[in-house]
Amino acid sequence: MDHSEVVNGYAVEKYLLGELGPEEREAFEEHYFGCEECAADLRTATIFVAQARKELARPVLVVQPEPKRKLFSFPSLLRPAFAVPAMAAMLLVIGFQNTITVPRLEQQAAVATQPRILPSVTLVDGQSRGAEIRTVTAKAHEPFLLAVDIPADNRFSGYLCSLYSPSGKKVWQLRIEPSQAADTVPIQVPADATETGENTLLVQGITADAQSAPQDIVRYRFLLQIQ
Repeated sequence: MDHSEVVNGYAVEKYLLGELGPEEREAFEEHYFGCEECAADLRTATIFVAQARKELARPVLVVQPEPKRKLFSFPSLLRPAFAVPAMAAMLLVIGFQNTITVPRLEQQAAVATQPRILPSVTLVDGQSRGAEIRTVTAKAHEPFLLAVDIPADNRFSGYLCSLYSPSGKKVWQLRIEPSQAADTVPIQVPADATETGENTLLVQGITADAQSAPQDIVRYRFLLQIQ
């Protein structure tokens, strides 16, 4: 899959929405890890979704209409109970429009019959390596996203991300190029790749010596709940 196919086929949006088939997803991932533009688009969209969820999760105060006043008037827009969540939503929309091409999203919305955002969990702060375990809730047979940090090291010619099920069995693996290791990497885990429970993502470094085994770098743990 070359860059023109990614752009014309809206592969970035379809990848985030989980609408690429297995072969298309594999072809896109091979292109994505070598294309800075597509990588930046996907990282921006992932961050936007995470921030949007935070804003939408905040409680919103309900203001009862005052007697003998219009139900909706311009001064009411300036009241804190209404203005704070409204302004937050507006800023999110404006930021998204400035970073993701609007025509591409409009076309994607027209093509997708049931657009959806994949469930995701962010492991970039490293807290999943300690006592705290992050949780991601996904529907049965639905892929999900992991946002991870990969400590870059000049000794390595690439990296392997291996997913281990709660039973300790390796169920899935993805290679990542060194050019992507300096940034947060969104990884789409295929549907049915693992099962409910505490899963582990092992990041290993690959050396130039083909005879050397990959070296363990970091382990990320997360709790998967399947509805």
